[in-house]
Amino acid sequence: MTLHSDHSLRIVVDATDLYAGQAGERPLEQRAAPADSRITLRSLKAGESMTHDGGKLLEVLVVRGLLSLNGEALGPASYARLAPGVSATFTSTEASMVYLNERTPTEPEKDSYALRGEELDWRQGMVPGLKVTSLHQGLTKHTALVRWAPETRFNPHTHVGGEEILVLEGIFRDEHGSYPAGTWIRSPHMSNHRPFTGPEGATILVKVGHLDVA
Repeated sequence: MTLHSDHSLRIVVDATDLYAGQAGERPLEQRAAPADSRITLRSLKAGESMTHDGGKLLEVLVVRGLLSLNGEALGPASYARLAPGVSATFTSTEASMVYLNERTPTEPEKDSYALRGEELDWRQGMVPGLKVTSLHQGLTKHTALVRWAPETRFNPHTHVGGEEILVLEGIFRDEHGSYPAGTWIRSPHMSNHRPFTGPEGATILVKVGHLDVA
């Protein structure tokens, strides 16, 4: 099965119903070998568990709730990165939602770690109104959380290697549309836009430089 597997296409997925409390899982992307990736949003009931066999790289972001990762408590905005070969058991200690990105890595991946949401290092972004905390920096790839204050505007820019955004809070906007919390946006290599926020502000997960450039 494949889903949104063509990285040359701009994709917008509305998962606001899941954010509103609907149980279940929302696949966002699935690619077959050799790319071999799967991205999902998943709601977990209190006490529900899931396992990861360690066959691929796995990224986990706790969107809301409280998750136990191999016994370590991770609350909202916590991020875990498990290198290939590292297995894990996740248990939701209360109703939770998680972003899961499982794939065969294209760069060397040896380190596994978890970052607690309450301990993240937020720094000033490139324009007033932005706060950024880096979650992972690769050779050509970057993953971060970005807080947008209300009425913040960013400069027009182009994404070499594409961009992936999950709106976590508020409403994120650009010249193409408005995206409430629960929206996933994937934009291809060399795409460009000018993002901004209105009176609600926004918090987003953003990944750049990681999509196919062919």
